[in-house]
Amino acid sequence: MTRRRRPGAGYTAAALTALAFFAAACDGTPSPKGVLAVERAEDGGVRLLLADCPGYVARDFSVLEDTEGGDTVSWSVHNGGAGAAVRDVRVFQAPPEGWRSTDDSLTALREGVPYVATVNGFANGRNLRGRVPFTPADLAGLGGGQVLAWAGGDETVKTGRDAFLRADPDRCRP
Repeated sequence: MTRRRRPGAGYTAAALTALAFFAAACDGTPSPKGVLAVERAEDGGVRLLLADCPGYVARDFSVLEDTEGGDTVSWSVHNGGAGAAVRDVRVFQAPPEGWRSTDDSLTALREGVPYVATVNGFANGRNLRGRVPFTPADLAGLGGGQVLAWAGGDETVKTGRDAFLRADPDRCRP
């Protein structure tokens, strides 16, 4: 009969590491998805667009200065549950009907300042958020029919508006 050794400290460390990875993946705060885009509106303003994700309900949109130190300067609107579902929001404008402004300390974009646009919402009862880092120069560099979308990490990609709005089930799963 062969006796097996009891697992040692190395086995325990490996098991704890695997458990930590699993817990981080299931902590209820999913990674951002490409459900949000930023575009330059016809009048030169800024519009935030939602991708076509059936069942997605946006709770809030925001744009904030992505700078370190100092006070957070942002613009945001919130749907407290009474507002209608929206597919796009004009930044620095009155909120959509049934929505309310929650911060208006940011009133215009400034050259040379980085920004992050975000959307928070849920699909199928689970959180799903999106983000797009951008600068005013990024917006100025958009061609007709182009938007800025999230490319992962702190990267954005220029893409066609129609291509962005087309349904993509992978980005719609929390």
